[in-house]
Amino acid sequence: MLRYYWPLLAILLSPAAYAQQALQLDDAIAEALEHSPAMNSAKALVKASAGERTQAGAYPNPELGVEAENIGGDGPYSGFKSAEMTYGVSQQIEMWGKRSARKDAAHYGYDVAALDAEATRLDVIRDVSIAYADAVAAQEKERYAEEQHRIAGEELKSVSRRVAEAASPLMQKSKAEITVATSKFAMEEAKQESLVARKQLAVLMGRPQLTEALATDAFFAVESPEAVQDELPKSTPDVVRWERDKERATSLWELEKANALPDPTVNLGVRQFRDTDDKAFVLGVSLPIPVFDSNRGNIERARAEVSKSESDQQLALLDREKDFARVQGELATAYLQATSLRDTVIPAAEQAFGQSRYGYGAGKFQYIEVLDAQRTLFDARHQYITALRNYHTHKAELERIAGLHHTPTEGDHHDE
Repeated sequence: MLRYYWPLLAILLSPAAYAQQALQLDDAIAEALEHSPAMNSAKALVKASAGERTQAGAYPNPELGVEAENIGGDGPYSGFKSAEMTYGVSQQIEMWGKRSARKDAAHYGYDVAALDAEATRLDVIRDVSIAYADAVAAQEKERYAEEQHRIAGEELKSVSRRVAEAASPLMQKSKAEITVATSKFAMEEAKQESLVARKQLAVLMGRPQLTEALATDAFFAVESPEAVQDELPKSTPDVVRWERDKERATSLWELEKANALPDPTVNLGVRQFRDTDDKAFVLGVSLPIPVFDSNRGNIERARAEVSKSESDQQLALLDREKDFARVQGELATAYLQATSLRDTVIPAAEQAFGQSRYGYGAGKFQYIEVLDAQRTLFDARHQYITALRNYHTHKAELERIAGLHHTPTEGDHHDE
């Protein structure tokens, strides 16, 4: 018989082997980042912004022109005998800082895209961390439900024996049977909740389902909120992104103001006189007159967008500070609840349950006292798992707001 249970015994006797088989949070995050559609979309947007940045530095293309005069007329001007052929090149000269403003706007646009991609990466880490905590909590609740069902079965045997010995009334056996039935229902419900939580985590990881168990060491390890993140950092990818967006809007405003001033076009060519076969150079300059279109509407729009970006930045900073304070308070509450349950409530409940079972077996306590102690113990365990799940949820949210797990990108430092 031992050979049938040896694999299980090997895992139980070797925590390291179990840890290797169990899915770790870091591995789940790595898989999610690799398969995340949101990450792929953000990376594609960065590539698009890189192309726009490259294009922004391009000069206007020159134009090649050919012009024929004095052709197809009467007398000596019939045909091409007296034609004057002009071969020339025209080039628009960008002035007033248009090219530099356009390049700055494209550079800041690339920075915004890169920082958005980094923010998306942090969002994925947060979402997977929360889903992982939910799945581990469901896994542990399922384990407690199975234990509760097993204990209820043991209590039913104990009560049945005392009823058979006429040491307890028949009604207590009925209560024990009800407890077994309800614990079985709770166990099935916990299994379904665990399946749903594991499926949600699998979806984030890009898998159809999870086959391995989830590691629980990190789930049961908690640290004070101050150790997680005491103060809100001044610079995070989100903060830098808002700054870059404002700088991009300012560059676009400068570009629209420069577009109000026309650019000259220089023409240089050679004219050939067919009747004498003489040649001469042709030089010209043309400059649009901004009478009907002074680009006023675009300038006003760009200026309003600068004001909007400034207001959006201020609003986002205020929301960030409020969210940090709120989540930090929620994290502190979950931490205090989890540590109190772990260090005080659960040990006392376990002791009370053990004493009630012993006292009932010795005929000193009523069965109702065993049920109360059992209910108190498992309620405390469920509250403990819920508090741990809340702790890790708020911890992931706090780390996201603070920009932890941040990998510096090109958008963090803009080179003029």
